Amino acid sequence: MRRTLTLLIPFLLLISCSSGKKALERGDYYNATILAVNRLRSNPNSEKALQAVKDSYPMSLNFFQNRIDNTLNSNSLFKYTEVADYYEKVDHLSDEISRCPVALNQFSKLKYYNSELIQVQKLAAEEQYNAGLMNEKLNTRLSWKDAYLNYQRANQFSSGYKDVLHHLETAKCNATLRVVVEPILVPRKYQLTSDFFYNQIVEHLKLKDPNEFVEFYTPASANQSDIKVQDQVVKMDFDDFVVGQVYDKESVREVVRDSVNVGLVTTPDGRRVKSYKTVKAWLMVNRRELISKGILDVSILDLSLNTVISERKFPGQFVWSVEWGSYKGDERALTEKELAICRHKPVLPPQPQDLFIEFTKPIYNQVTSFLKTFYKQY
Repeated sequence: MRRTLTLLIPFLLLISCSSGKKALERGDYYNATILAVNRLRSNPNSEKALQAVKDSYPMSLNFFQNRIDNTLNSNSLFKYTEVADYYEKVDHLSDEISRCPVALNQFSKLKYYNSELIQVQKLAAEEQYNAGLMNEKLNTRLSWKDAYLNYQRANQFSSGYKDVLHHLETAKCNATLRVVVEPILVPRKYQLTSDFFYNQIVEHLKLKDPNEFVEFYTPASANQSDIKVQDQVVKMDFDDFVVGQVYDKESVREVVRDSVNVGLVTTPDGRRVKSYKTVKAWLMVNRRELISKGILDVSILDLSLNTVISERKFPGQFVWSVEWGSYKGDERALTEKELAICRHKPVLPPQPQDLFIEFTKPIYNQVTSFLKTFYKQY
């Protein structure tokens, strides 16, 4: 293992250096500088990496300065946001070089935009804040989502800018999709409950939200939270299912084993030697299977449109089984596995509720994956 790592490290370093060179050749000066500096940290004697830093860092400064000048002279809606990002990238490059002595020795002075960044961040906060106000006026869920992202960025540029925290709360409230997951009804004749399965799905959605702008409720929790507007409803019903359908099977077969030591015999010359022969037995095996299976229909209803916007069906199955048996004849003809079956006794199967839970386990994985994927789009 040590030799493998020893051989692998130079290979990875070669890839890193090569990647930096390719980045420089295609005009990606920023990443060329980062890769070359990282290479120098691991190998300060790398002439290729040193040359890459000497070439790419000045090119990066020139590239970003041109971007900054052009952006400031443009009518871009978020020009100060763009400029702030450029300033931060240049500062990051300079920080990386400052933490690499070999690279640092190549430059008499590193470029920083500290004071310029502070000034432009205030302007960036203002433009993001104003964009949020504009999105509020559109008054759709998606525009409120955009407004929330605007206010969030404004707060990053200038913490607590104006009344941005109030707008963040309002925008998040209006951007959030509220989804009620209805309980799963099971026909009374089965005397079963789907509560365990249902609660698992709801808890999974709450703990692992696929989207920060989607909240899931049970009918009870929606009432407790005083949710007056519900956007969507998830309905789940079993099209059909069976629990503990019994299948019995009996098999009888002859088992034979050759060259079995059956003891010692005396030869005509008086010697005692081992005796071998073929032994046989009849093996009777009983197998009982209880099959539980069903198909869950999941539909998502948009309440504002009063229509089903997505529907899927998910199958699940669980097979419980037990084997027992007996034999007639010579025990030595049986394998260890066959002997173990003959020692088994019929046992009582699990309770119907337990069988129900087992066959819903593969359905649970499918349903939670479907719902997480579906609600990522919101």
